[in-house]
Amino acid sequence: MAPKDSLAEKTGVVVFARMLTSMVELLTAVLLVRLLTTTDWAIVSLLLTVYETAKYLATLGFPESVFYFLERLKGRARTAFAYQTVAIMGATAALSGVAMLGFYGIMDGFLSEWNPDSVAKAKTLLPVMAAIALLEIPTWPVQNLMLASDRQREAGWYQLMNGALTFAAMVVPLSLGYELDTAIWSLLGYSAVRFLVSALWMWRVLPPDGPLRMDRALLREQARFSIPIGLSSLVGRLNKYADKYIVAWFLSEAALAQYNVGAQELPIVRVIPFAVGSVLISRFVQMQLEDKRQELLDLWYKGVEKVSLIVVPLAFLFIAMAEEFVVLLFGPEYRPAVVPFRLYTCIVLVRVTHYGSMLQAFGDTRGIMRMSVNLLVWNVGLSIPMTWMFGYVGTATAAVVANFINWGMYLHLIGTHMRLPWYRVLPFPFYLRVVGVSAATAAGAWAIVKYLLPIADLPALVLGAGIYLGIFVLIGSLTGIVTAADRRALADWLRLRFLFGRA
Repeated sequence: MAPKDSLAEKTGVVVFARMLTSMVELLTAVLLVRLLTTTDWAIVSLLLTVYETAKYLATLGFPESVFYFLERLKGRARTAFAYQTVAIMGATAALSGVAMLGFYGIMDGFLSEWNPDSVAKAKTLLPVMAAIALLEIPTWPVQNLMLASDRQREAGWYQLMNGALTFAAMVVPLSLGYELDTAIWSLLGYSAVRFLVSALWMWRVLPPDGPLRMDRALLREQARFSIPIGLSSLVGRLNKYADKYIVAWFLSEAALAQYNVGAQELPIVRVIPFAVGSVLISRFVQMQLEDKRQELLDLWYKGVEKVSLIVVPLAFLFIAMAEEFVVLLFGPEYRPAVVPFRLYTCIVLVRVTHYGSMLQAFGDTRGIMRMSVNLLVWNVGLSIPMTWMFGYVGTATAAVVANFINWGMYLHLIGTHMRLPWYRVLPFPFYLRVVGVSAATAAGAWAIVKYLLPIADLPALVLGAGIYLGIFVLIGSLTGIVTAADRRALADWLRLRFLFGRA
């Protein structure tokens, strides 16, 4: 019998899949910016923002509840729960479509600073996006069902397939010379394929053994658990998109196009803590149920340290090389987006863990909701006046300040559950050492490329990244931040052993 995959290998599968998917998403955005006019890029940005908001309105936290409840159910009850969750998503998908069509009615007034032709084009495509929501939203629990069923590789391939098909649906028609409306209709076709593949997986892995009846008691318990998480996710999504709505409301479509290039939280990096959290949350729940607080803290610290070792250095690398990165990917006309890009990358510095996973382990879904509302209040409250006074640079600054305030409040809340002061919730001595080494290395690499080797954007980015990573690994090894085990794990990760299994 083959040895059971280790937790590190399982985590590696999910992290790799989500990182690769996020790279595809970034590449998709880059090519859309390159292939579309500024106006069409602004329209796509707005449509996707509305779609993502409606999608999170529909999920209501039910996909996340899979991790909590599937651990407690056995046999046929697990199958019934899985189909119950998917059925709920089918019902809420219809609500999301109605919500999107509701936005249709206010677009003229909301986009008062836009060109009327741009508004008319966006209104034509919005109903197609609503149809996409009807097909895609019911599939959202499927990947979580794979993860909760200990099928990490299937979850990884599932996510990679969806990322690749989304890329093909959007980019291929545009690269062949078709208009934006063709790409949106192609995206609808992808959604139909995703729905079919998801249904086939459910039927193969969780075949219904006879008629399945909804367990009303379990449904009520699931709703009590899920809805606070769902509202938190919705508020979190509003946090992510509130600044974009504000920019669209106050400024022109050209400003929104510029801002959406810069307002990125490094999708390649930010997925890592969420991927790790999705793998560890079941173990957090189990340790909490068994009252193994020290083991829980040790596993939490270990996860934070390993994520910090990846996220923090990469964040400082992109802060240092932001101008070369933005200009190379999106073109010199988007150089004004460098400042908001640098500001948004600062937010990544606190993304060293999935804070909500620990609160979920203690069953504190209302706490997650409070934190999300707190962030939204600070974000909107600061963004509106700062956008009015300073344009979209003020919007990005407000987002950074709001996130750091919320970070401190998260640490305090988690500390109350773990019976620790806020400064012991994270392994701050290790984290601050990583921040210090990363910041010093980034400053040196930036100065070398900027003043000693003034070269073109692509060579500057490659050379700067090489200098930065080389110095960081060297200093990190000398200071004990990067261990021999870390280097071995990196080598295994680069060989993709976790994705294809052991030889």
